[in-house]
Amino acid sequence: MNWLCVPQRPDTRPGAMLAGAVLALAGLSGCNKDEETTWTQYNAEDNTLSIDVGAAEVEDAATVTLTSNTGSVEIGTGTVDPAGGPIGTTHTVTIEVYEDYASDIDRASVRLDSGDRGQDEYTLDEDATGEGYWVIQLESVGDEGETRTDTLTFRLWTEDATSSDSG
Repeated sequence: MNWLCVPQRPDTRPGAMLAGAVLALAGLSGCNKDEETTWTQYNAEDNTLSIDVGAAEVEDAATVTLTSNTGSVEIGTGTVDPAGGPIGTTHTVTIEVYEDYASDIDRASVRLDSGDRGQDEYTLDEDATGEGYWVIQLESVGDEGETRTDTLTFRLWTEDATSSDSG
């Protein structure tokens, strides 16, 4: 919400009560014109891949099938290339949403869980064609000699624009 309607102290002069009531009604209706955007996750919450951070060698790409929120329909793929490597490796994270579902997706993100280092969420960039391709490059970070397994959770979102405009 960008604006907060705060009740004003009423003016008690004659005729001001009616004007104040009209302004209050106008102000209240103005407060209801904010639009809120809510996001609904489109895919299953268990669409994940593990990444070996601090591995001695660069590993091959890994891919996971992305499924609908119930897990019963395949809707795309998520890929991390490479799926592991030394600290400082640049990983390309790609999401491809199948053509039948591409127009349903308004945003794509990946949640990165690094255990004791915490969690971060990154929004992927949509391909200019808008055909269901999303991508981001992430560089692994860690201390010298550190090894760990991080988990990437692929998240597809639909936008639900709701308006509380009452009039």
